[in-house]
Amino acid sequence: MPSSIHLSGVSDGLFYALRDRLIRAGASIAEEPNEAEYTVSIGIDQKTDLAVLPPGDAPIDSSLAVIVSDVIVPNGKREWDNGKILDWIEMVKRGEPLKQNEEPRFWVNSRDVVDALSVICLSDKAATLNGQIRMCGRRAWVSDDVFDEIRVLWERYVNAVNHSHTAESLSGTPSPVRGIEDEKPDSPDLAPLHKTLIEISGEGWHPLVPLRTSLMEMIASSERLA
Repeated sequence: MPSSIHLSGVSDGLFYALRDRLIRAGASIAEEPNEAEYTVSIGIDQKTDLAVLPPGDAPIDSSLAVIVSDVIVPNGKREWDNGKILDWIEMVKRGEPLKQNEEPRFWVNSRDVVDALSVICLSDKAATLNGQIRMCGRRAWVSDDVFDEIRVLWERYVNAVNHSHTAESLSGTPSPVRGIEDEKPDSPDLAPLHKTLIEISGEGWHPLVPLRTSLMEMIASSERLA
């Protein structure tokens, strides 16, 4: 099992989330690639053992590439897919309606992403892994549902901060974001990711962080950035 990891690339929220997760798992972070047993690049493709990249069409030089889409990084800014959620939050704060219902997205929290990435990095089989693997959430979400959940969560956040809850506002909890029950869109092929995680850890790809939690964290993050 690799015990020293070198991280390079874009020093964004996902970078530091993975770094912290690896340290908690007992890995040491090497300053130079030649001092590490395993090398990882984040956000850009480099000749590393593992590259964590957004979707794209360019050839990939790394031995293994994990292509991550629809990832929410609660403590990040507008990197990865945060920009879309932050835009919707700002629209809700201004009282604007959703102007356009977009294609369904497969949202996933960065904690689930870095948990899976750390399993890959620290696996006894890490050096033998190659090719490309897609990573995103398992459930599809329509933008109308996500936007409506942001609106409800924002109203509750404002009431809590201003101590302005009423009996009516406290009489029920927000309905959870519903996901898509009918006419499911074509989902990304997550079978390679699931199979790889089973082979190296015995557990497949099962994201655990609810989307509602991610949205609440993004609302809190947007207030810190304001």
